[in-house]
Amino acid sequence: MMIFNKRVLLAGLVAASAALVQGCVTSYSENADGVNFPDIPHSYIEEGTFVDPEAVLRISRGQTKDQVRALLADPHFDEGLFGNREWNYIFNFYTDTVPEGYMTCQYQVGFNSEVLVERTHWKNPACADLLVPVEVEEIADDKVVTLSADVLFDFDSDVLRLEGRRSIDRFADVLTAEFKNPRLQVFGFTDRLGDDAYNLKLSDRRAAAVKQALIENGVSAYSIQAVGKGESNPVASCPGVSGNALKECLQPNRRVEILITEAP
Repeated sequence: MMIFNKRVLLAGLVAASAALVQGCVTSYSENADGVNFPDIPHSYIEEGTFVDPEAVLRISRGQTKDQVRALLADPHFDEGLFGNREWNYIFNFYTDTVPEGYMTCQYQVGFNSEVLVERTHWKNPACADLLVPVEVEEIADDKVVTLSADVLFDFDSDVLRLEGRRSIDRFADVLTAEFKNPRLQVFGFTDRLGDDAYNLKLSDRRAAAVKQALIENGVSAYSIQAVGKGESNPVASCPGVSGNALKECLQPNRRVEILITEAP
């Protein structure tokens, strides 16, 4: 009898350990891309939390779990203690597009075998539009999409952020759906802070990064011209402003513009 009890106890410990490793969530549903998300009733915080959108934008490939936790806090589901490669959150974002005044979004961070950030997903694609809207504006006979460089890239970097790349993915979908034979000019711009020559090179690299992302989405390389414009064509001048206030005031100048024309 004593041997039997020990075996039962051992089996219970193994089951408990497996539960810790796998987490307690058992009910999932898929998004349009086939990515599984835990159902909200299994969350510790079913109502979600209001998160700073900038914190989500700063999630980048190669970050550790501690770095993700510093930006987003602990995941909102029982993800298990060991070996888990997905953290799931429920976030609320203020918006005037819905009667409630805010949208509830499920967000997932995926880690690789080295437990570093590898990917992110939204259950509802509309949530990505709240952070980085892709709007096509008509100017004369052309159409222009303007994206903030501060949203697309980290400071002093030409590597697209995860949400920045997702915005380029969505733009590529717009091209496919709304244009038959588009020609694109991708212009990178910086503010006037810093060395002129360095800013020109940075803007050129950023324009090239957007072009490459479009090519990876199936847009013909021959239809895209990428040009760095540096500090030229500012949309904000900010006279009499200095310090951090100047950097914030000049933000509209740090941008990527995509000019779209239909080829005959």
